[in-house]
Amino acid sequence: MMAKPFRTGPGTTLLLLLLLLLAVSEYAAAQQAQTPRQRPQQQQQQQQQWLEQRERQLEQLLQQLEQRERQIEQQLRQLELQLQQQRAQPAPAPPPQAPVVVEPQPRSADQIQAEQREREERGALNTRLLLLAAVLVAVGVLQLVAFGLQAFYLFLAMRAIQRSTRLAERNLAAAQRAFVFVRSIAAVVMGDHLKVFITWENNGVTPARSLRISTNWKAWHGELPPDFPYAYARAPDQVFLGPQARAEVGSLLIPMRDVQAAADGRVQLYCWGRATYADVFEGTEPHFLEFCYRLDVTSTAPGAVSVSFTQYGPYNRADGDGVRPVMAA
Repeated sequence: MMAKPFRTGPGTTLLLLLLLLLAVSEYAAAQQAQTPRQRPQQQQQQQQQWLEQRERQLEQLLQQLEQRERQIEQQLRQLELQLQQQRAQPAPAPPPQAPVVVEPQPRSADQIQAEQREREERGALNTRLLLLAAVLVAVGVLQLVAFGLQAFYLFLAMRAIQRSTRLAERNLAAAQRAFVFVRSIAAVVMGDHLKVFITWENNGVTPARSLRISTNWKAWHGELPPDFPYAYARAPDQVFLGPQARAEVGSLLIPMRDVQAAADGRVQLYCWGRATYADVFEGTEPHFLEFCYRLDVTSTAPGAVSVSFTQYGPYNRADGDGVRPVMAA
């Protein structure tokens, strides 16, 4: 069998790469040891000459390697011829050979110093790289902290803006919304009844929507109890009340016999009412107003009475007062 030819191309390439990497690492270490602003012009020229010398040495090494490859190829061809001749003749027994002791060649002081210098330069380069990595990590941490602080302050600013916006909207709604209240209440004797007129007014600058008004009265012996229900006998009146408008709604008719009994002090007359409505602003709760008056009746002449109205009890309240009561339809 023919021996396969020995290929030296990859080994040569690897050796060249190692030499190039060594030269680049030495050059990088020399470049990092001095900044461009601190390096004098003479050192730059020396480094340029050193690089050119290295290139010439590399070229010489390449030529030597090529010459060595040619010698190895010639030796391989000779070995192949010898192998062919040996296969044609019986191989004699090889004579005993004495063991060959290969002693390591001592390195010179220059080589030792060069290796030590190279190790020191690589160690210094690794130290600089580690310091640079630590600085980059610290910068990243500081940027993360700064981003977190900015996000936190932005969140606080957004909350303050939202609170200001809600406060402004609430103040605008409070200033512009409809506000319905009892403008006046009066009584007039009409035949066998005393008619109580209740005048309502919207003091706001926007209309009251879905306004419903309910009224009622009661003759009671003495004071009303604390748990009096303040019920309503009829369905509420639906009214539209524009801004700064008034309307007479929910008038009451009280028989004169009850009025005369009140004048004689046998009973006490009470009237009450409720108004529920909404404003034009979205998202606001419905509003309400409740009132209760006691009718103080005095007899001025036979068949003639005088009536005055006095607010009575806890039923006089609105949606801005404490606990919101259950609002019936």
